Amino acid sequence: PKSESKHLLSLRSTTADEDLATRTPLNNLLSQIPLGNETTSTKLLFARRQLPEPSSPLQPSEENWLEPIAWRGVIVALCVLWASNFAAAKLVMAEPGVDSALYALSRFGVAVTSLAPFAIRSVMKAQDSAESNDEPMMDLDTLKEAIVCGAWVAFGYLGQTLGLLTTTASKSCVICSMHCVFVAIIAEIWRVQKISESSVIENDDAAKFDVMQLVPALVAVVGVAIVELKGAGGAPTIGDALSFAQPVGFGMGYLILENIMAKKPEAALPVSAIKLAVVMVASFLMFEASPLLHGGTFSDIAFKLPDFSPILNSPVALGGILYTGLVTTALALWVESIAFVKVPATDASLILTTEPLFAAGCGAIALGETFGTSDYVGASLIVSACALSIFLEKPEAEPVLQ
Repeated sequence: PKSESKHLLSLRSTTADEDLATRTPLNNLLSQIPLGNETTSTKLLFARRQLPEPSSPLQPSEENWLEPIAWRGVIVALCVLWASNFAAAKLVMAEPGVDSALYALSRFGVAVTSLAPFAIRSVMKAQDSAESNDEPMMDLDTLKEAIVCGAWVAFGYLGQTLGLLTTTASKSCVICSMHCVFVAIIAEIWRVQKISESSVIENDDAAKFDVMQLVPALVAVVGVAIVELKGAGGAPTIGDALSFAQPVGFGMGYLILENIMAKKPEAALPVSAIKLAVVMVASFLMFEASPLLHGGTFSDIAFKLPDFSPILNSPVALGGILYTGLVTTALALWVESIAFVKVPATDASLILTTEPLFAAGCGAIALGETFGTSDYVGASLIVSACALSIFLEKPEAEPVLQ
């Protein structure tokens, strides 16, 4: 009958209305509030459709222009700290009973001791807060890479120490500055390999070795040579050859650190502690082999515990060890790891060539050394090299993961 059909249709309509009101009570309530000729819900919908998306007054490329400059400024600040190492080391090793082996062991021992508790705490805290499906802060691969990075850095320090036995500090510094050339070459080789191994190559020129990327590094090395050698390099020695361990060791350390930080930026603190621990072990081995450094033979080598009394009894030596261990080593290497998340190794190694300039300035202030015309000429070349690298920088450049 028609009455029953109407009744069923009425029930269905009522049920549908109740269901709609139950599912969307807020919309149902707003629809009952009149506002002119339209309901509030219609007004809200119209406003939501018409309001434009909030836009930044700056273009994306302009918003973060300050961040790269700021992080490069951090690298410059690290150069200032590391440059003060030379003056501090001279003051410490001028104290009776303190040689280079004891100084290195004390410096890196203090650095590891101060950084290790914070590194362990950060790893444990990350493990407690991480979910079961999250990757740990320190996995086995990161641990291995950090140890390898520390081994390369220790290799650089070993070459520096052995080289200084028969070469001058100025020549050693110039050879060390060549790490920017080494880093530029290796980074460019890795970049070309990565593009060549990719299945799609959009630009053939991108897969070619760009020699222009080496120009800033070469200009910087010339500037360092003018600052340090001042026309008095002297005849080549075996120490010069040993000093070439510096650009290789330190350069590989920069490249590996960049790759680690690209994959694990949150692991800056434990990676720094592991690096320092490896360098400290190498310093201890060098301390045990110190008789060879002083003209002894292998028969003179015997296991001995280091005697830190010459440092503890000297306020100058103790202050220098605390400064270099805590500030210029532990703190600086931790900040370096963080900075390498933002700054490519090629740029960082180039900026680090300014270290001799700050070393000359620290020497002039602390040790009364002079800062002459050649220093200003070399400084101009180094600064020009840093500026040139900015103009030659490829905007699409990214860390090459190996």
